[in-house]
Amino acid sequence: MKLLLLVIISALLMADIVPHDKNYYTKEVRNTELIYTEDNVEFAKQAAEVEMRLQPQYEDKFGWKMDETLYVGLISGFNQIANGFSTQFPNNRQINYVGGAMDIDYFSSTSWLNTLLYHETAHNYQVNAKKNGFSRFLHTVFRNGGIIAPLFTIPNITESSFLLEGNAVLNESWHGNGGRLYSGRFKAATLMQAKAGYLTPGRVYNDNYFFLYGSHHYTLGGYYQKYMAEKYGLKEINGYWMNHSWYWFWPFITNLPMRRSVGVDFETSFEAWSEEMSREAELVVEPDGELLASSQFFSPLNGDKEEIYFIINENGREKPELAVYDKQSGKMAKESGGWIAGKVVKTQSEYATQGSAYTSPWRIHMGLYDEGAFIFDKTKGKVVEGYLSDGAMVYFDVKSSFDQPQLYVGDTFYARVNSSVYIDGDDLYYFVQNGKMRTLYKNRSPLFSINGYYSYVSGIDSKGSIYFIANTAHGSGLYRFYKGSFSRASRADTIFDARLIDDGHALVAAMGSDAYLYEKIPLEDINEAPHEVVLFAEKQPYYKAAEPSTGKKDIPKIDLKEPYYSLLAMNYSAATLNLGNDMDAGFIYSIDIRFADPLNQNELSLFSSRNLDEYTIAGAGYRNSQYFIQYSIQAYGVLDHPGDENTTNLRGEDDKRDFGIAAMATLPFIQMGHYYAALNGSYYQDYESHSREPLSASLKLSRFEQYGVSMYPNSYIDLVPYISKDRDDITFGGSGELQHELGMEFYIGLEGQYSESDTKDNLDERGVKISKAVVSIDGDPTRVSMPSIRDTTYVKSAVKGGASLKKVINLSSYFFTFPVSLRRESLYASYNYYDLEMFNTNEHEKVDEITAGLTLDTFILNVAPILLSFEYIYNSNDNIADEHNFRFSMGFAF
Repeated sequence: MKLLLLVIISALLMADIVPHDKNYYTKEVRNTELIYTEDNVEFAKQAAEVEMRLQPQYEDKFGWKMDETLYVGLISGFNQIANGFSTQFPNNRQINYVGGAMDIDYFSSTSWLNTLLYHETAHNYQVNAKKNGFSRFLHTVFRNGGIIAPLFTIPNITESSFLLEGNAVLNESWHGNGGRLYSGRFKAATLMQAKAGYLTPGRVYNDNYFFLYGSHHYTLGGYYQKYMAEKYGLKEINGYWMNHSWYWFWPFITNLPMRRSVGVDFETSFEAWSEEMSREAELVVEPDGELLASSQFFSPLNGDKEEIYFIINENGREKPELAVYDKQSGKMAKESGGWIAGKVVKTQSEYATQGSAYTSPWRIHMGLYDEGAFIFDKTKGKVVEGYLSDGAMVYFDVKSSFDQPQLYVGDTFYARVNSSVYIDGDDLYYFVQNGKMRTLYKNRSPLFSINGYYSYVSGIDSKGSIYFIANTAHGSGLYRFYKGSFSRASRADTIFDARLIDDGHALVAAMGSDAYLYEKIPLEDINEAPHEVVLFAEKQPYYKAAEPSTGKKDIPKIDLKEPYYSLLAMNYSAATLNLGNDMDAGFIYSIDIRFADPLNQNELSLFSSRNLDEYTIAGAGYRNSQYFIQYSIQAYGVLDHPGDENTTNLRGEDDKRDFGIAAMATLPFIQMGHYYAALNGSYYQDYESHSREPLSASLKLSRFEQYGVSMYPNSYIDLVPYISKDRDDITFGGSGELQHELGMEFYIGLEGQYSESDTKDNLDERGVKISKAVVSIDGDPTRVSMPSIRDTTYVKSAVKGGASLKKVINLSSYFFTFPVSLRRESLYASYNYYDLEMFNTNEHEKVDEITAGLTLDTFILNVAPILLSFEYIYNSNDNIADEHNFRFSMGFAF
């Protein structure tokens, strides 16, 4: 009996940019290598200026100088995503995308590019820190890999997103560029969570499935970090990351490094912050209107003279709905559909949503998408705000808006703006930022100015009064500007979007404790101007120190003289060593040395292992996802066969293989809407058998929808015809799968598969392979999975058909100190029927397989989402399987 429990976690590293992207260029700036396209040269100059000023500031505030070159990617307009990310894998790098104009109101900042640089570079300093000699030594040898796991080399990767993202939100907000700590929406969300008593370490420190979902790490985490920096100092709270990295031997610890940083432990400081938020939450005023709808996720309001429309998802787990409020009748209509969540724009009486999605396997575009998630071609590369009376499109041009939104009307550039645009007939209303001053424009004429970074227009009434969202003292509210004077149109502190119904009423989006609330409210007239948010950092000498406006520095010339060749740009990125012992196999190990380029288009690996089947192999592998065809290839040699191996096959031939190759390739040709199609090929020389060399091809056709935090696909169809050749034998067939939600988190599934081989016997592992494995690691699509089968079997043909039913139960219990939190559960049952045609006898083995199981969605050590499954399998055929089977499995939930 084997006593070794070996858990191998592997992930196929995909590129972070689309295939067949534009050409990139590089330039070294300080300890940074910028990677950019010709279109982004001016933005690369801006990034160079920011990094030259920012990094000395961060080295001082974090107390650490990065031990690797920082690679900063400014990604092309073929990748239009409102996001960026920082990682230590495969190198110390950050990837910054161009699509921030779509979320300009959310980020409450002047420059999207600067926000990315401030935020993501903070992550690089957080995670790269190593305040111990052991991690620094391991890094010199293994880089970002490690012994058993990389946590010993990079201890801070184990920290909660609540601290990681919250601290990055803090650090994005002290550079004179605004930031989310200037947002009334963020403050309202934090105070409403406090008002409900939800600010507990167990709830917010973990990834949870409560309202706000993953965004709570930024929202609540940002305000916790603000409290800590204001009370103890920015340098002290940023110093947490150095102190945390000292605990390489057990990095799943928070209280001690926090005490070393600020003098109190995390739980004590968290409780003090929670109490402060709760006291202020008592002052928050909520709207007292007619509730029309609620949603677990927010999409902006929009409307015209007759209607107000927006996207909602009431339980956060089913298909979204288009909600349309008729101003005349006061009725709300809802229609479920496959919408991309975003601002609804009506074009020629057809509803569409702003969004970002694949429009082909090689392009990601922003634009307007219909209910089927197909883009309107004329809107590609545009954040469409609406249309004028003559049909002229009003939009932000995505590619030129890497820094600040560039507003166009038709084909003509109109203005640089810093908010969404409200269209009233043929008049455009928008805010423009200058330092901390924010000025409202009607067309090209300034109307008024306020101090802050958070405001956007929500309506114009019949008298010409301008309604807009801005900060209140305790959150976000609805204001009015009329004849040179400000007033509040509602006492509520939780309103962060609105559209007028008439001169006396508005439909507002308000922040609740458990949902976003859409209410009809009466309009008031309260003599009060917008509240100015003044952060503690504004009074500090380091404020704005990283802004390019603080003065010129010697910046290397950014040009196109140094092309980025991804193959030549590969660097030694990681080495991973795993060691173990098995009672049967003895000493086992694996070592993997990887080289990769910063854009992750290429990866070279050198590997060696002795595994549980007692083979010792070594070789090299290469993966490329840069072009239309994405492929990987591995070449290996067998250094040692099992000592007792009989290498003669059943035909009396020597069946020992000394070296071989394995290759896989995919050519996606459809990726748009909810559809995906690709041609796949694989070739595999089995190291256990010199005879087996399956060459396979398959066509994957699928349609996939999954919304919110649904545990399973809401709708999924998959068809895969395939063919395989092995030693002149042909195996062919196909598989199909259907999954669909039934409501109330019930999910039904149907599947079928047919495989047939033309071989005459099953000597030397010929025919259709029937095995336990659910996933094929050798790329063989003809294999049929039977989880309860006793041993791998080869048959003439196989028919499989099945049905399943799943029910998700949302019982949860979150802990801060206890190592396991329970997030939700799934009960499932399935029935599979098999008809196996055996060789020689022409007999058929009929099998009924019934499975009942329970999956626990857990969160381990506050950082690892692990699915634990316990299942019982009944098999009716004792010729090939045991009647009763019990199985336990683990998997990662992404």
